[in-house]
Amino acid sequence: MNPTANLWRNKPGFADLYLERYSSGPGPGLPEPDPDLFLSVVIPSFKEPDIAGSVRSLLNCHLPGVVWEIIVVINFPENSSAEIRDISRLSMDCIQEISRESDRSDVRIHTLWCPDLAQKHAGVGLARKIGMDAAIRRFNQLERPEGIIVSFDADSTCDVNYLTGIAGFYRVNPQARAANLFFEHPLEGELPSENYASIAEYELYLRYLRLALELTGHPHAIHTVGSSFSVRASTYTKVNGMGRHRAGEDFYFLHKCIQLGRFYEINTPMVIPSPRQSDRVIFGTGAAIQKQAGRIESLAVYSLDSIESLSALFSLLPLFFSKKGGSGKARVIPELMSDPLHSFLAGISADQQIAELVRTSNTYPVFRNRFFAWFNGFMVLRFLNAYHASGIARLPVLAEANKLASKAGIDQDTTACRLLINYRNFEKGRGIRRVT
Repeated sequence: MNPTANLWRNKPGFADLYLERYSSGPGPGLPEPDPDLFLSVVIPSFKEPDIAGSVRSLLNCHLPGVVWEIIVVINFPENSSAEIRDISRLSMDCIQEISRESDRSDVRIHTLWCPDLAQKHAGVGLARKIGMDAAIRRFNQLERPEGIIVSFDADSTCDVNYLTGIAGFYRVNPQARAANLFFEHPLEGELPSENYASIAEYELYLRYLRLALELTGHPHAIHTVGSSFSVRASTYTKVNGMGRHRAGEDFYFLHKCIQLGRFYEINTPMVIPSPRQSDRVIFGTGAAIQKQAGRIESLAVYSLDSIESLSALFSLLPLFFSKKGGSGKARVIPELMSDPLHSFLAGISADQQIAELVRTSNTYPVFRNRFFAWFNGFMVLRFLNAYHASGIARLPVLAEANKLASKAGIDQDTTACRLLINYRNFEKGRGIRRVT
Protein backbone atom coordinates (compact mmCIF):
# COMPACT_ATOMS: atom_id res chain seq x y z
CA MET A 1 0.00 0.00 0.00
CA ASN A 2 1.02 3.63 -0.46
CA PRO A 3 3.12 4.51 2.65
CA THR A 4 2.25 8.22 2.66
CA ALA A 5 -1.39 8.06 1.59
CA ASN A 6 -2.55 9.68 4.82
CA LEU A 7 -0.16 12.61 4.37
CA TRP A 8 -1.20 13.72 0.88
CA ARG A 9 -4.63 14.47 -0.46
CA ASN A 10 -5.41 12.89 -3.80
CA LYS A 11 -4.88 15.41 -6.55
CA PRO A 12 -6.67 14.33 -9.72
CA GLY A 13 -4.69 15.32 -12.78
CA PHE A 14 -1.91 17.07 -10.82
CA ALA A 15 0.38 16.68 -13.85
CA ASP A 16 -2.16 17.35 -16.60
CA LEU A 17 -0.88 20.84 -17.40
CA TYR A 18 2.74 19.70 -17.42
CA LEU A 19 2.01 16.78 -19.71
CA GLU A 20 0.03 19.00 -22.06
CA ARG A 21 2.68 21.72 -22.33
CA TYR A 22 6.09 20.29 -21.54
CA SER A 23 6.15 16.52 -21.95
CA SER A 24 8.42 14.71 -24.40
CA GLY A 25 5.46 13.51 -26.45
CA PRO A 26 2.60 11.02 -26.39
CA GLY A 27 2.81 8.54 -23.57
CA PRO A 28 4.38 5.13 -24.26
CA GLY A 29 2.20 2.07 -24.28
CA LEU A 30 3.21 0.65 -20.91
CA PRO A 31 1.06 -1.74 -18.87
CA GLU A 32 -1.21 -0.22 -16.25
CA PRO A 33 0.70 0.89 -13.13
CA ASP A 34 0.32 -1.06 -9.92
CA PRO A 35 -2.29 0.78 -7.79
CA ASP A 36 0.25 1.05 -4.95
CA LEU A 37 3.20 2.22 -7.06
CA PHE A 38 5.39 4.53 -4.94
CA LEU A 39 8.84 4.65 -6.55
CA SER A 40 10.01 4.60 -10.18
CA VAL A 41 13.68 4.20 -11.13
CA VAL A 42 14.46 5.68 -14.57
CA ILE A 43 17.51 4.51 -16.54
CA PRO A 44 18.45 6.06 -19.91
CA SER A 45 20.50 3.60 -21.97
CA PHE A 46 22.48 4.48 -25.09
CA LYS A 47 25.13 2.19 -26.57
CA GLU A 48 25.26 0.32 -23.28
CA PRO A 49 26.33 -3.34 -23.55
CA ASP A 50 26.30 -3.92 -19.78
CA ILE A 51 22.78 -2.75 -18.91
CA ALA A 52 22.09 -6.09 -17.18
CA GLY A 53 24.55 -5.24 -14.41
CA SER A 54 22.71 -2.03 -13.61
CA VAL A 55 19.27 -3.65 -13.51
CA ARG A 56 20.42 -6.69 -11.53
CA SER A 57 22.10 -4.40 -9.02
CA LEU A 58 18.73 -2.79 -8.33
CA LEU A 59 16.99 -6.15 -8.10
CA ASN A 60 19.60 -7.34 -5.59
CA CYS A 61 18.76 -4.50 -3.19
CA HIS A 62 17.05 -5.17 0.13
CA LEU A 63 13.27 -5.03 -0.28
CA PRO A 64 12.22 -1.39 0.15
CA GLY A 65 8.78 -2.14 1.60
CA VAL A 66 7.03 -0.27 -1.22
CA VAL A 67 5.84 -1.12 -4.72
CA TRP A 68 8.40 0.09 -7.25
CA GLU A 69 9.35 -0.23 -10.90
CA ILE A 70 12.25 0.18 -13.28
CA ILE A 71 11.85 2.09 -16.57
CA VAL A 72 14.73 1.58 -19.01
CA VAL A 73 14.83 4.00 -21.96
CA ILE A 74 16.81 2.39 -24.79
CA ASN A 75 17.51 5.15 -27.26
CA PHE A 76 19.72 6.19 -30.15
CA PRO A 77 19.69 9.07 -32.64
CA GLU A 78 18.72 8.93 -36.27
CA ASN A 79 21.52 7.91 -38.62
CA SER A 80 23.11 5.73 -35.92
CA SER A 81 25.54 3.04 -37.01
CA ALA A 82 24.64 -0.61 -37.35
CA GLU A 83 26.80 -1.34 -34.30
CA ILE A 84 24.79 1.03 -32.11
CA ARG A 85 21.52 -0.43 -33.37
CA ASP A 86 22.75 -3.97 -32.66
CA ILE A 87 23.84 -3.05 -29.13
CA SER A 88 20.46 -1.42 -28.55
CA ARG A 89 18.55 -4.51 -29.68
CA LEU A 90 20.70 -6.72 -27.47
CA SER A 91 20.01 -4.40 -24.54
CA MET A 92 16.29 -4.60 -25.25
CA ASP A 93 16.39 -8.40 -25.36
CA CYS A 94 18.46 -8.54 -22.18
CA ILE A 95 16.03 -6.39 -20.15
CA GLN A 96 13.03 -8.31 -21.42
CA GLU A 97 14.69 -11.59 -20.42
CA ILE A 98 15.42 -10.27 -16.92
CA SER A 99 11.82 -9.11 -16.66
CA ARG A 100 10.52 -12.54 -17.65
CA GLU A 101 12.80 -14.23 -15.13
CA SER A 102 11.65 -12.01 -12.28
CA ASP A 103 8.73 -13.45 -10.34
CA ARG A 104 8.61 -10.73 -7.69
CA SER A 105 5.37 -8.96 -6.84
CA ASP A 106 6.97 -5.73 -5.53
CA VAL A 107 8.69 -4.65 -8.75
CA ARG A 108 7.96 -4.46 -12.45
CA ILE A 109 10.48 -3.82 -15.22
CA HIS A 110 9.50 -1.81 -18.29
CA THR A 111 11.49 -1.03 -21.43
CA LEU A 112 10.88 1.94 -23.70
CA TRP A 113 12.23 1.49 -27.23
CA CYS A 114 13.12 4.95 -28.57
CA PRO A 115 14.98 4.61 -31.88
CA ASP A 116 15.98 7.30 -34.36
CA LEU A 117 15.54 10.32 -32.10
CA ALA A 118 15.94 13.61 -33.92
CA GLN A 119 19.64 14.46 -34.13
CA LYS A 120 18.97 17.98 -32.87
CA HIS A 121 17.72 16.76 -29.47
CA ALA A 122 19.01 13.19 -29.13
CA GLY A 123 21.08 12.65 -26.00
CA VAL A 124 20.94 11.71 -22.36
CA GLY A 125 18.77 14.71 -21.47
CA LEU A 126 15.97 13.74 -23.83
CA ALA A 127 16.26 10.06 -22.90
CA ARG A 128 16.06 10.83 -19.18
CA LYS A 129 13.13 13.15 -19.86
CA ILE A 130 11.25 10.46 -21.82
CA GLY A 131 11.62 8.02 -18.93
CA MET A 132 10.72 10.52 -16.24
CA ASP A 133 7.74 11.76 -18.22
CA ALA A 134 6.57 8.15 -18.47
CA ALA A 135 6.82 7.86 -14.68
CA ILE A 136 4.90 11.12 -14.28
CA ARG A 137 2.07 9.84 -16.48
CA ARG A 138 1.77 6.80 -14.24
CA PHE A 139 1.76 8.77 -11.00
CA ASN A 140 -0.72 11.20 -12.56
CA GLN A 141 -3.01 8.30 -13.47
CA LEU A 142 -2.81 7.11 -9.85
CA GLU A 143 -3.38 10.65 -8.50
CA ARG A 144 -0.13 10.34 -6.56
CA PRO A 145 1.89 13.59 -6.55
CA GLU A 146 3.96 12.22 -3.66
CA GLY A 147 5.38 9.45 -5.86
CA ILE A 148 9.16 9.28 -6.14
CA ILE A 149 11.20 9.32 -9.36
CA VAL A 150 14.79 8.11 -8.98
CA SER A 151 17.42 8.91 -11.60
CA PHE A 152 19.94 6.14 -12.30
CA ASP A 153 22.40 5.34 -15.09
CA ALA A 154 22.86 2.29 -17.28
CA ASP A 155 26.51 1.87 -16.28
CA SER A 156 25.98 2.39 -12.54
CA THR A 157 25.40 -0.04 -9.71
CA CYS A 158 24.33 0.51 -6.11
CA ASP A 159 24.61 -0.74 -2.55
CA VAL A 160 22.04 -3.21 -1.27
CA ASN A 161 20.58 -0.51 1.02
CA TYR A 162 19.95 1.85 -1.91
CA LEU A 163 16.17 1.38 -2.23
CA THR A 164 15.47 1.06 1.50
CA GLY A 165 17.42 4.26 2.12
CA ILE A 166 15.46 6.23 -0.47
CA ALA A 167 12.02 4.86 0.39
CA GLY A 168 12.67 5.21 4.11
CA PHE A 169 13.81 8.81 3.74
CA TYR A 170 10.71 9.92 1.84
CA ARG A 171 8.37 8.05 4.16
CA VAL A 172 9.66 9.90 7.24
CA ASN A 173 10.16 13.21 5.40
CA PRO A 174 6.87 13.78 3.56
CA GLN A 175 7.73 17.46 3.15
CA ALA A 176 10.89 16.71 1.12
CA ARG A 177 10.74 17.80 -2.51
CA ALA A 178 13.98 16.31 -3.84
CA ALA A 179 17.14 14.68 -2.56
CA ASN A 180 20.62 13.97 -3.82
CA LEU A 181 22.07 10.52 -3.15
CA PHE A 182 25.61 9.70 -2.08
CA PHE A 183 27.93 8.35 -4.78
CA GLU A 184 31.40 6.82 -4.93
CA HIS A 185 33.27 5.89 -8.09
CA PRO A 186 35.32 2.68 -7.75
CA LEU A 187 39.01 3.36 -7.16
CA GLU A 188 40.27 -0.06 -8.23
CA GLY A 189 39.14 -2.87 -10.49
CA GLU A 190 39.60 -4.39 -13.94
CA LEU A 191 40.06 -1.18 -15.94
CA PRO A 192 43.52 0.29 -16.63
CA SER A 193 45.06 1.90 -13.55
CA GLU A 194 45.06 5.33 -15.20
CA ASN A 195 41.25 5.23 -15.28
CA TYR A 196 41.13 4.97 -11.51
CA ALA A 197 43.77 7.66 -11.04
CA SER A 198 41.76 9.97 -13.29
CA ILE A 199 38.43 9.22 -11.61
CA ALA A 200 39.95 9.84 -8.17
CA GLU A 201 41.06 13.29 -9.28
CA TYR A 202 37.75 14.03 -11.00
CA GLU A 203 35.60 13.00 -8.04
CA LEU A 204 37.92 14.90 -5.70
CA TYR A 205 37.34 17.95 -7.90
CA LEU A 206 33.55 17.52 -7.62
CA ARG A 207 33.67 17.32 -3.84
CA TYR A 208 36.20 20.15 -3.57
CA LEU A 209 34.12 22.46 -5.75
CA ARG A 210 30.90 21.72 -3.87
CA LEU A 211 32.43 22.31 -0.44
CA ALA A 212 34.37 25.41 -1.50
CA LEU A 213 31.18 26.96 -2.89
CA GLU A 214 29.27 26.06 0.28
CA LEU A 215 31.88 27.87 2.39
CA THR A 216 31.41 31.06 0.36
CA GLY A 217 27.84 31.22 1.66
CA HIS A 218 26.11 30.13 -1.54
CA PRO A 219 23.05 28.10 -0.44
CA HIS A 220 22.85 25.99 -3.61
CA ALA A 221 26.17 24.16 -3.34
CA ILE A 222 25.14 20.66 -4.43
CA HIS A 223 26.39 17.76 -6.50
CA THR A 224 24.69 17.36 -9.88
CA VAL A 225 25.28 13.74 -10.86
CA GLY A 226 22.69 12.19 -13.18
CA SER A 227 22.82 8.75 -11.58
CA SER A 228 22.39 10.04 -8.04
CA PHE A 229 19.24 12.02 -7.36
CA SER A 230 15.55 11.59 -6.59
CA VAL A 231 12.53 13.86 -6.86
CA ARG A 232 8.85 13.95 -5.97
CA ALA A 233 6.46 13.72 -8.90
CA SER A 234 4.88 17.02 -7.82
CA THR A 235 8.28 18.74 -7.77
CA TYR A 236 9.13 17.40 -11.22
CA THR A 237 6.05 19.06 -12.69
CA LYS A 238 6.57 22.33 -10.79
CA VAL A 239 9.96 22.87 -12.43
CA ASN A 240 8.58 21.88 -15.85
CA GLY A 241 10.41 18.58 -15.90
CA MET A 242 13.77 17.47 -17.19
CA GLY A 243 15.36 19.46 -19.99
CA ARG A 244 16.40 18.07 -23.37
CA HIS A 245 20.06 19.06 -22.97
CA ARG A 246 22.47 16.70 -24.69
CA ALA A 247 24.62 16.82 -21.54
CA GLY A 248 24.42 18.60 -18.21
CA GLU A 249 20.68 17.96 -17.96
CA ASP A 250 21.14 16.96 -14.32
CA PHE A 251 22.84 20.29 -13.52
CA TYR A 252 20.04 22.43 -14.94
CA PHE A 253 17.27 20.27 -13.50
CA LEU A 254 18.61 20.08 -9.95
CA HIS A 255 19.32 23.80 -9.83
CA LYS A 256 15.66 24.39 -10.66
CA CYS A 257 14.55 21.98 -7.94
CA ILE A 258 16.72 23.49 -5.23
CA GLN A 259 15.13 26.90 -5.68
CA LEU A 260 11.81 25.46 -4.48
CA GLY A 261 13.34 24.62 -1.09
CA ARG A 262 13.11 21.42 0.99
CA PHE A 263 16.03 19.95 -0.94
CA TYR A 264 18.04 17.29 0.92
CA GLU A 265 21.18 15.19 0.75
CA ILE A 266 20.90 11.51 1.71
CA ASN A 267 24.45 10.49 2.48
CA THR A 268 23.76 6.81 3.23
CA PRO A 269 22.41 4.80 0.23
CA MET A 270 25.26 4.69 -2.24
CA VAL A 271 25.39 4.83 -6.03
CA ILE A 272 28.50 3.46 -7.73
CA PRO A 273 28.93 5.24 -11.09
CA SER A 274 31.22 3.83 -13.75
CA PRO A 275 34.84 5.08 -13.89
CA ARG A 276 35.25 4.28 -17.58
CA GLN A 277 35.95 6.66 -20.44
CA SER A 278 32.97 7.64 -22.58
CA ASP A 279 32.26 9.58 -25.75
CA ARG A 280 28.49 9.44 -25.29
CA VAL A 281 28.16 12.95 -23.84
CA ILE A 282 30.18 16.12 -24.33
CA PHE A 283 30.95 16.60 -20.64
CA GLY A 284 30.46 14.84 -17.33
CA THR A 285 32.29 11.95 -15.70
CA GLY A 286 32.96 9.76 -18.75
CA ALA A 287 33.98 12.70 -20.91
CA ALA A 288 36.28 14.03 -18.18
CA ILE A 289 38.02 10.67 -17.84
CA GLN A 290 38.45 10.41 -21.61
CA LYS A 291 39.90 13.93 -21.75
CA GLN A 292 42.37 13.12 -18.97
CA ALA A 293 43.44 9.79 -20.53
CA GLY A 294 47.13 9.61 -21.37
CA ARG A 295 48.01 12.83 -19.58
CA ILE A 296 50.80 12.85 -17.02
CA GLU A 297 49.95 16.15 -15.36
CA SER A 298 47.36 16.43 -12.62
CA LEU A 299 43.83 17.61 -13.31
CA ALA A 300 43.80 21.42 -13.29
CA VAL A 301 40.74 22.98 -11.65
CA TYR A 302 39.26 26.30 -10.58
CA SER A 303 41.59 27.72 -7.95
CA LEU A 304 40.45 28.05 -4.36
CA ASP A 305 41.15 31.79 -4.59
CA SER A 306 38.73 32.11 -7.52
CA ILE A 307 35.91 30.39 -5.62
CA GLU A 308 36.58 32.13 -2.31
CA SER A 309 36.51 35.54 -4.00
CA LEU A 310 32.73 35.12 -4.26
CA SER A 311 32.48 35.45 -0.47
CA ALA A 312 33.04 39.18 -0.80
CA LEU A 313 29.95 39.53 -2.97
CA PHE A 314 27.71 37.26 -0.91
CA SER A 315 28.70 38.97 2.36
CA LEU A 316 27.40 42.28 0.99
CA LEU A 317 23.81 41.13 0.52
CA PRO A 318 22.56 42.61 3.85
CA LEU A 319 24.24 45.90 2.92
CA PHE A 320 22.60 45.90 -0.51
CA PHE A 321 19.17 45.39 1.02
CA SER A 322 19.77 48.05 3.67
CA LYS A 323 19.92 50.62 0.84
CA LYS A 324 16.25 49.91 0.03
CA GLY A 325 14.36 53.18 -0.12
CA GLY A 326 17.54 55.14 -0.78
CA SER A 327 19.09 55.83 -4.14
CA GLY A 328 17.87 52.48 -5.41
CA LYS A 329 21.36 51.46 -6.48
CA ALA A 330 23.22 48.59 -4.91
CA ARG A 331 26.77 49.65 -5.68
CA VAL A 332 29.46 47.02 -5.85
CA ILE A 333 32.34 48.12 -3.61
CA PRO A 334 35.57 47.72 -5.63
CA GLU A 335 37.96 47.52 -2.68
CA LEU A 336 36.16 44.45 -1.33
CA MET A 337 36.25 42.62 -4.65
CA SER A 338 38.97 40.87 -6.59
CA ASP A 339 39.62 42.47 -9.97
CA PRO A 340 38.21 39.49 -11.92
CA LEU A 341 35.02 39.48 -9.84
CA HIS A 342 34.55 43.23 -10.18
CA SER A 343 35.06 43.04 -13.94
CA PHE A 344 32.63 40.14 -14.23
CA LEU A 345 29.93 41.93 -12.23
CA ALA A 346 30.34 45.04 -14.35
CA GLY A 347 30.02 42.95 -17.49
CA ILE A 348 26.68 41.48 -16.43
CA SER A 349 25.28 44.83 -15.15
CA ALA A 350 25.10 43.48 -11.61
CA ASP A 351 24.41 46.92 -10.09
CA GLN A 352 21.17 47.28 -12.04
CA GLN A 353 20.14 43.67 -11.47
CA ILE A 354 20.71 43.81 -7.71
CA ALA A 355 18.96 47.18 -7.46
CA GLU A 356 15.91 45.70 -9.18
CA LEU A 357 15.93 42.70 -6.84
CA VAL A 358 16.08 45.05 -3.84
CA ARG A 359 13.26 47.20 -5.21
CA THR A 360 10.91 44.27 -5.76
CA SER A 361 11.61 42.41 -2.49
CA ASN A 362 9.64 43.28 0.65
CA THR A 363 11.91 41.42 3.06
CA TYR A 364 15.56 40.45 3.21
CA PRO A 365 14.87 36.68 3.00
CA VAL A 366 12.86 37.27 -0.18
CA PHE A 367 15.69 39.38 -1.62
CA ARG A 368 18.30 36.77 -0.68
CA ASN A 369 16.32 33.95 -2.31
CA ARG A 370 15.84 35.98 -5.47
CA PHE A 371 19.50 36.96 -5.56
CA PHE A 372 20.65 33.33 -5.50
CA ALA A 373 18.01 32.36 -8.05
CA TRP A 374 19.78 34.89 -10.29
CA PHE A 375 23.39 34.24 -9.20
CA ASN A 376 22.80 30.50 -9.38
CA GLY A 377 25.12 27.60 -10.07
CA PHE A 378 25.26 28.43 -13.77
CA MET A 379 26.28 32.04 -13.00
CA VAL A 380 28.95 30.77 -10.61
CA LEU A 381 30.47 28.64 -13.37
CA ARG A 382 30.30 31.58 -15.78
CA PHE A 383 32.29 33.64 -13.31
CA LEU A 384 34.86 30.92 -12.61
CA ASN A 385 35.44 30.39 -16.32
CA ALA A 386 35.80 34.14 -16.85
CA TYR A 387 38.22 34.35 -13.90
CA HIS A 388 40.59 31.85 -15.46
CA ALA A 389 40.05 33.11 -19.00
CA SER A 390 41.58 36.40 -17.84
CA GLY A 391 45.02 34.80 -17.74
CA ILE A 392 44.99 33.33 -14.23
CA ALA A 393 45.96 29.66 -14.42
CA ARG A 394 43.90 26.79 -13.09
CA LEU A 395 45.75 24.78 -10.46
CA PRO A 396 46.29 21.07 -9.66
CA VAL A 397 43.32 19.57 -7.88
CA LEU A 398 45.39 17.85 -5.17
CA ALA A 399 47.00 21.10 -4.05
CA GLU A 400 43.76 23.10 -4.07
CA ALA A 401 41.74 20.36 -2.36
CA ASN A 402 44.39 20.15 0.37
CA LYS A 403 44.18 23.91 0.93
CA LEU A 404 40.42 23.63 1.35
CA ALA A 405 40.76 20.56 3.57
CA SER A 406 42.95 22.51 5.99
CA LYS A 407 40.22 25.14 6.33
CA ALA A 408 37.33 22.67 6.61
CA GLY A 409 38.84 20.34 9.20
CA ILE A 410 39.42 17.50 6.73
CA ASP A 411 42.65 15.50 7.00
CA GLN A 412 45.10 16.37 4.22
CA ASP A 413 47.00 13.79 2.18
CA THR A 414 49.65 13.43 -0.48
CA THR A 415 47.58 11.37 -2.93
CA ALA A 416 44.30 12.20 -4.64
CA CYS A 417 42.86 8.79 -3.79
CA ARG A 418 43.42 9.05 -0.03
CA LEU A 419 42.39 12.70 0.08
CA LEU A 420 39.21 11.80 -1.80
CA ILE A 421 38.40 9.18 0.83
CA ASN A 422 38.77 11.87 3.51
CA TYR A 423 36.37 14.14 1.60
CA ARG A 424 33.91 11.25 1.21
CA ASN A 425 34.01 10.52 4.93
CA PHE A 426 33.38 14.19 5.67
CA GLU A 427 30.22 14.16 3.54
CA LYS A 428 29.02 10.78 4.82
CA GLY A 429 29.43 12.05 8.36
CA ARG A 430 26.70 14.59 7.69
CA GLY A 431 24.07 11.87 7.24
CA ILE A 432 20.73 13.20 6.03
CA ARG A 433 21.04 16.95 5.60
CA ARG A 434 18.56 19.60 4.52
CA VAL A 435 20.23 21.96 2.05
CA THR A 436 17.44 24.51 1.49
